[in-house]
Amino acid sequence: MPEEHDFKVAVLPCNGIGRLVSTVVRLAGYRIKKTRPDEVVLLSSGRLAVKDPEHLAAFQKYPVLVIDGCRPHCASFMADELGKAPAARVYVADVAADNRISVGGEKRRGLTRKGEKLVDALANKAVEQVDRIIADEMLSTL
Repeated sequence: MPEEHDFKVAVLPCNGIGRLVSTVVRLAGYRIKKTRPDEVVLLSSGRLAVKDPEHLAAFQKYPVLVIDGCRPHCASFMADELGKAPAARVYVADVAADNRISVGGEKRRGLTRKGEKLVDALANKAVEQVDRIIADEMLSTL
């Protein structure tokens, strides 16, 4: 009988508070999970920070995709502190630049079409990375 594999990616989004970019990343995280419900485990940096056993287990078990919202790259820092190099990183500013999306004047509460466009672009970029990571994992089992 062939060996069973559990091909999933743990997604660690920035969970900043009170910033537009935090709202964008949080909403993108939900869209990523909705787009790939069987392939994604959505992590919470807060639950990882307090060493929640369920989150730590998923973090250790699956390849990690980090989504950083702003310059301190807190999600990347958290992954590094927990001793695991991410399989991929996505940075909001890079996605905004690559897609020529400006969110100037946007408010973190009640995003307009500009903010939603960045959420969509970020979610799409992250889903591409999820698919690539899973493909790499599948190939490694051949």
